[in-house]
Amino acid sequence: MANRSFNRLQALDKEIKIIHGQFAVGTTGAPTLSESKSVGVKSITRNSAGDYSLILGVPSGDTDKYSHFFGAYFDIQKSTAIGSTAGGVGFQLQGAPDVSDTGQIDFFSLKSNGDEADPGDNETIHFMIVLKNSSLPG
Repeated sequence: MANRSFNRLQALDKEIKIIHGQFAVGTTGAPTLSESKSVGVKSITRNSAGDYSLILGVPSGDTDKYSHFFGAYFDIQKSTAIGSTAGGVGFQLQGAPDVSDTGQIDFFSLKSNGDEADPGDNETIHFMIVLKNSSLPG
C-alpha cells in the first residue's frame, strides 16, 4: 500500500485516492512530466508512437502501489482542434493496470480513426487517476 499523507475525500468506499497530473509532449512524442503538478506520479515514458507508461510514486524515489484501480481520465490541452493525423483525440487503457504489483498504468493516445499516435508537439495532457488504498470493502 502507498504510505502517503492524504487529505480526506468523501466516498462510499474506503480509502479512495485521486491522483491528478500533467505532462507535455515533445517533438518526438517524448513526455515531460510536470512534477509540481503531478504529485503521486513517479514517471511517464513513451514506449512507441502513442504508447505510454505511467508509474505511480515519487519522482526519483519509491513506487507507490494501490490495492485497486478504478479508472483514469485524460484530456488534451490544445489551442486548435485536433486533426485527423494527431493523437490525443482519445485515450485508451492498455490492458488491466498493474497498480497493486508495479504501480504502472499503460495507455494509448489515439487519433480519430482509433490508431495509436503521439499527440502534437508542445501539447499538454492532463490526467486524473482514481485508486483504492485499502483491501477493506466499502
